[in-house]
Amino acid sequence: DSDLVAGVVYYRAGYTPDDYPTEIEWKGRGLVEHSAAIKCPDVFYHLFGAKKVQQELTKPGILTRFSTDATLLESCFAKLYALGEDNDQAVIDMALKDPHLFVLKPQREGGGNNLYDNDLVHALRTMTKEERGGYIVMQKIQPPSTSGVLIRRGEIAYEGDVVCELGVFGISLRDYSSSKNILMDEVVGHILRTKSVKTDEGGVAAGYAFLSSPKLV
Repeated sequence: DSDLVAGVVYYRAGYTPDDYPTEIEWKGRGLVEHSAAIKCPDVFYHLFGAKKVQQELTKPGILTRFSTDATLLESCFAKLYALGEDNDQAVIDMALKDPHLFVLKPQREGGGNNLYDNDLVHALRTMTKEERGGYIVMQKIQPPSTSGVLIRRGEIAYEGDVVCELGVFGISLRDYSSSKNILMDEVVGHILRTKSVKTDEGGVAAGYAFLSSPKLV
């Protein structure tokens, strides 16, 4: 109905190539992006979440183009390494030597897609250079563990050592016609995910992690 106007578009899907099997889906995405609707996320923030874009942002001097707090932000970065570009053998050798220190990440979200340990080794030894181009090697984050109890459907699913990951929610509402047209740019909440130390993946929806709450001390 041409009389209906969409004010906000929230992407529950659209984050993998499988969501765009034909030109129809690409045209639909283009229609939304060129509309006046508020997108969550818009294509710029969508790309910002891509591993390859994050890899570029970790290169020296790149982040200073976008932030005055670049040095502080860079101090929090895990190291990212490109694959499938030029001669990537040094990166492959590094990851194969100590696979427990790295994660092989594709352009995917939601958990269940990363490769660790033996799976990482097998992938790097068998993938073609073109296939490797869809991945990055990332330094594995080693958070401190604590004891905890994880509950699913009212029953104890796991009791033992756990690790946590804190995510911060923000809202950025802007008009891209000018860099000065920032209508809202605020921190609005957080999410804490907790999982067993025996689990590499961390997606809640995928069943690997559990929602939790931080304890302020």
